[in-house]
Amino acid sequence: MAFQYLLATRETSVQRFITNPDVRFANNPGERKIRMAKVKHKVSGCFRAHNFAQAYCRIQAT
Repeated sequence: MAFQYLLATRETSVQRFITNPDVRFANNPGERKIRMAKVKHKVSGCFRAHNFAQAYCRIQAT
């Protein structure tokens, strides 16, 4: 029942996935890109300042 409801409410997304081969089944590449920053944030609790977060992102981008 819940699955039918989800399909009905997301009908356009399901049709887009079926008809367009460029649409990916999962968002794994996008999730992989932010995973290390999220882990760093969880371990340390936070970035101390905005400029430290920017520096971390610059380092990870190289």
